[in-house]
Amino acid sequence: MRALKVLGLTLCLSGCIYAGEISLWPGRDDFIAGLSSYSIEYLDKDGPKLIKTETVTESDFAPNKMLTAYKGYSVADTKSYTRNYYTQESIVAPTDAVLVSGLSPLSIKADKKYDIIGRTDIDEVVYALVPNPEGKDVFLVKNDGTLLNQVGLIRGDKVKLLDTKYEINPPSFRFEPVTTSKIVQSEMTWGFEIKYAGLKLNRIVFTVMEYDQAGGESGNFVNYSYPNRPGEIDIRGLKIRVFEANDAKIEYMIVTD
Repeated sequence: MRALKVLGLTLCLSGCIYAGEISLWPGRDDFIAGLSSYSIEYLDKDGPKLIKTETVTESDFAPNKMLTAYKGYSVADTKSYTRNYYTQESIVAPTDAVLVSGLSPLSIKADKKYDIIGRTDIDEVVYALVPNPEGKDVFLVKNDGTLLNQVGLIRGDKVKLLDTKYEINPPSFRFEPVTTSKIVQSEMTWGFEIKYAGLKLNRIVFTVMEYDQAGGESGNFVNYSYPNRPGEIDIRGLKIRVFEANDAKIEYMIVTD
C-alpha cells in the first residue's frame, strides 16, 4: 500500500512539472510586454561602420632616374586598388566590476572590450547599448562611461528596461571609450605592366599587359612600337625618355613632374 501511495504521489508531481507544450511561466511574455520600452537607434548591424573609400594607385618604378630593363623584363608596373576604412565604437572596462541584486550577480571583466550596438534615450539621457556576453540582457552606459543600475532586454527595435535595480561595485566604476579602426584593401581593380620586347625592324617594341580582372590574373596584351632613337614617348600616360636601346636591353627614365 505504501508503494502505491509513493507511486501516485510521483505521478502527481510529474503532472505538475510537465504537461505537453504548456509553458512553465505562462505569464513571462506578458510580463516582458508590460515593461517600459524605449526606441533603439542601431549602429551598423553588419559590423564596423564604413567611413571612407578611396582608390590607391601603386607604381613599381623609380621616377626621374636612369634605369635599365632587359628584354622580357618590366619597364614599369602600375596597379590600382580600392581601400575601405572602417570604424567600430567600443568600450573597455578598466577594472573588474559586478552588479549585485537579489538575483544572480552580473560580472564585467577588466580589459575586456565590449561593442556598442546602438543607443537609446531614457528621460532625455542617451545610453549606449552594450550586450552582456554572459546573458541575453544589455548594459546601458551613459556618455561619461557610468552604468545605469538596471539592464534591458532587446525586442526588435525596442529595449525593455527590467525592474530589478543593481548595486554597482565598485561605485566609481566607469567604462572607457575605444574606437577601433580597420582598413580593408581589395584585390587589384585596374592596372598595367610595360615590358621591354626588344627591337623589330629597327623599332623599339614594348608589350603592355592591361589587367582587366581582380587580382591581375588575366588581361590583354598590346604591343607598342617606336622608332629606335633617343627621345620621349608616352605609354598609358607614362612619359618614358629613351636614351639607348638594342635588342637585348633599353636604357630609359620614367619622367614625372
